[in-house]
Amino acid sequence: MQRISLEQYSNVVTEQAGRAAPARRRRGPASTENGQRSRDRVLKAALELITEAGIDRVRVAEIARRASMSSGQVMYYFTSKEHILLETLAWQDHSDLLRTRAALQKETGAWRQLDRYIYNYLPAGPLDPGWILWMEAWARAPHNQQVTQFMEELLAPWRDDLAAIIARGVADGEFAAPASLDDFTLRFNALLDGLALLRLRQLHQPARRRLVELALTTARAELTPDDPAVSRD
Repeated sequence: MQRISLEQYSNVVTEQAGRAAPARRRRGPASTENGQRSRDRVLKAALELITEAGIDRVRVAEIARRASMSSGQVMYYFTSKEHILLETLAWQDHSDLLRTRAALQKETGAWRQLDRYIYNYLPAGPLDPGWILWMEAWARAPHNQQVTQFMEELLAPWRDDLAAIIARGVADGEFAAPASLDDFTLRFNALLDGLALLRLRQLHQPARRRLVELALTTARAELTPDDPAVSRD
């Protein structure tokens, strides 16, 4: 089976590290500082209400009331309730991504970084705000190509960060190189998405740490070097 070279993996580290998360500032009504603050009030209110009841049971008027604004003011910044959902998802996901990157910087060693990445990726529980938003958006993706594209753009930095962890691990000799780094990140994030669904159930939820161990078991089967002297922390 053909494997990519160590030099190629080192190049991946540099490339992935240079990719930034999606910018949260937009042109138009929210381009000013006051406009951005007003927009963020709407997003915060929407996040709270969608987490509590789901987007389909939330009215724009309720979001406006929670944000201490009028419905007209809310619609000045957003074109529809679905637009509010997607922008709230991007707003929350950006925060989650930054928090995960800060946590990864505190870890040394590829295995420890992978453990932390998995832990932060998985939902804290069935009412995890970010994951509730992802589920609401996923339900719309099969019927809306624009929603699918929007979600792919949000997922890209997460996959990039995973690829960078794997690349560093290979470069440091902690990981065996997957046959295809792209295939590994796609497959592994899909595994985490599946484990996340188990965590989001109201009944019979596996502990978060248990799901992390299941994901690590899969990673060890593919990434553990053949040399038994290599550390597996």
